[in-house]
Amino acid sequence: MKKTVTFIILLLLVTNLFSQPILMSDSLLTGRSFNLFSLNNVNISNITITGENVIWDLSSTTATLAGTAEFLDMADTPYESEYPEANFAMKFTQTGGATNYSLFSLTSSLFVEVAQEVGTPNATSFINYRTTMVFPFTFNMSYSDIYQKENQEEKTVTNTYDGYGSLITNDNTFDNVVRTYKDDNGDTYVDWWRTSPLVPIFQASGDGFILWELTSVTTGEREMQSNLIFQMYPNPATNRLNIINKELISKIEIINMAGQLQFTTTQSSIDVAMLSTGAYFVKAFSEKGTYSQIFIKQ
Repeated sequence: MKKTVTFIILLLLVTNLFSQPILMSDSLLTGRSFNLFSLNNVNISNITITGENVIWDLSSTTATLAGTAEFLDMADTPYESEYPEANFAMKFTQTGGATNYSLFSLTSSLFVEVAQEVGTPNATSFINYRTTMVFPFTFNMSYSDIYQKENQEEKTVTNTYDGYGSLITNDNTFDNVVRTYKDDNGDTYVDWWRTSPLVPIFQASGDGFILWELTSVTTGEREMQSNLIFQMYPNPATNRLNIINKELISKIEIINMAGQLQFTTTQSSIDVAMLSTGAYFVKAFSEKGTYSQIFIKQ
């Protein structure tokens, strides 16, 4: 009976995990373009709601085009050689033509800012990079990071995933939306994210309210559907987890729900007996990208 009850609890846990959106690095891709709109008449009391299955309603707002944004590979910017540590760029163009870049380093576990306002007289590099997001980022998870810009003192940023649900705009309704709350040395920013693809939808800060409208996606882009790349069985697993891959996988990482790497393997039959009971991410690496699924350790 005890084993049966434990198994039911684990099934409820994994069902709950699947119902809660998770932010993953392999959903954050270049080749995205956006229109940026400044919003007025925002219902402040509504957007401050946190928790599970929230409905955030922006349908009564009015919008003014403020500019555009692009997610780019560094090779598509003028700054690849100047910032070799960066592999991801955001290009911002204001209405009227002024352009600047924010540069980042993206890995399977971290998205950190390397430099900001590049291309302007106010360009600033980070001596100690500022963490923009950690992966996987799950509901009620929070992290803090100390960063430092050149010629400035150290500062602390804390980011919390404090809500998920649906966001309604004048034109669309987005489901599986994640809300994050960031305290950057006293300045607060609230962001709403789509999870697949991982892109911002709405941002609120002391500078105002910005709506991100996704306008185009590069064609021929890799598909991030895990079940097309690998399958695994049994799930739940007690001693061994077997991987069936449909293309060459260079390595597999087992990661707990706190984002901590447990171990790395190149084997298709994985010994999981030493893992504690609970849910884990299986992250597979191939030439086309990284792909993740969840398994339960009994």
